[in-house]
Amino acid sequence: MRGVILVLLAAFPAAGCNYKKTTDIPSPVEIPEAYDQGAELPPPPEPESEPVRDARWWRQMGDPTLSALIEEALRRNFSVRAGWARVRQARYIANQVRAARMPQILATGDYSIGKSIFPFGEVRSQQANGSLPVSYEVDLFARRARDHQGAKLDAEAARLDQEALAITISAEVAEAWFDAINARIEVAVVQEQLETDLRFLELVELRYREGLNSAVDVHQQRQRVASQRALLAQAEGQIDLTDQRLAILLGEAPGRAFPVDGKVLPDIGPTPDIQAPASLLEARPDIRAVQKRVEAEDRRVAAAVGARLPTITIDFVPSYTWLKSRITGTGAGGGTPGTEAPETIAKGLTWAAGANLAVPLFDGIRGWSAIKAQRAVLDALLDEYAEAILNGLVEVESSLVLERQERLRIQYLEDEFRLANVTLEATRDRYRAGLSDFLPVLTALATRQVSELQLVAARRQLVSYRIQLYRALGGAWPEEFGEPDDE
Repeated sequence: MRGVILVLLAAFPAAGCNYKKTTDIPSPVEIPEAYDQGAELPPPPEPESEPVRDARWWRQMGDPTLSALIEEALRRNFSVRAGWARVRQARYIANQVRAARMPQILATGDYSIGKSIFPFGEVRSQQANGSLPVSYEVDLFARRARDHQGAKLDAEAARLDQEALAITISAEVAEAWFDAINARIEVAVVQEQLETDLRFLELVELRYREGLNSAVDVHQQRQRVASQRALLAQAEGQIDLTDQRLAILLGEAPGRAFPVDGKVLPDIGPTPDIQAPASLLEARPDIRAVQKRVEAEDRRVAAAVGARLPTITIDFVPSYTWLKSRITGTGAGGGTPGTEAPETIAKGLTWAAGANLAVPLFDGIRGWSAIKAQRAVLDALLDEYAEAILNGLVEVESSLVLERQERLRIQYLEDEFRLANVTLEATRDRYRAGLSDFLPVLTALATRQVSELQLVAARRQLVSYRIQLYRALGGAWPEEFGEPDDE
């Protein structure tokens, strides 16, 4: 029998352990040596501030109020708080899995009272038992260890998900903050445009009263004034909307007043120094989270293989027993009929120990299918990992392209706005001199106002593209924004 067991122990590893643990997941896609679009950008400034790899990218904006709001959101935002709960959940699940690698100890006890009736009389008994059964599964082929490693890697992935969420929330707060600033800039611009329209309306009405133009010119300019007032109402409504969005990101109900008045959009400066694309594998927490899940599933494949191998369980049960019995009736205990035998009490400590060997011989195709299923999950995660890397590269490339093109667009819009001012002044002078009607002035005025609002929107969009770039680059999350105390 001993020889059979040894043969089985030798045969099962050979049949089931065709598995090699992966400790370093290589990139499943080819990563370029540099970003194509980044090479055409202006050279970066001297490194006076913190490196891009620091995930506190908002410090590059030079706005202390923004920094304070983001740090507040990272403490109070409900999505962030829910994310920490998911991190704790993953760690507790890993603790549950780890418990299978430890001895299992129970405390059991029972008490019973009974009465048995026989032809010669009856027996009354009381019995109490207490035991501490201990069992331990010898992890021969590290199946339990692989399960535990997988659960710990899942917990690490959950922690990286939280870092990615924090970067996302910080970007959303920045977008809401600059939207709030930009909304007030737009209101100021539209108010100035409305005042200009009102001055032109006075001019047109004056010339109409003097008989120098027609009522059509007056009606057209009044229509222009009404349009600007509608635009102003819409712009003022955006102020409330941006403030509400910012308050919700900070984890509180709308109604909070923010110190936005007097703020301007930041000068984001040249494109920061961009590291090689390969750095994204370490800088992006979302990519690292997928990598950790790939490693976790790799361990579960090993655990599925180990489930088909023999297991040994060791048991040890120390116990204490107390028994009390009394026999009564005719000839009880061999004595005189009608007498009662002396009461007997037995007690003492006992123990039992043993080992159990279980060798899977036939389970249909359940074990084989479990291995294949885990490997299919691993293949899917590898594809997700490749997709995450590609998405990260595209996000950086796209942000670089969009920022560069938006800078070029702003240059053209500035030229357009300058020419629109020149055109408006020229048409206004001709109109005042009686050399033309009001239509060229009206057209030039509308063109100038549209150009000005487009320039404001483009400058805001440029800031947004820089935020997207910082978000796409990721970075090492600072420990000062670590997790809250676990209650």
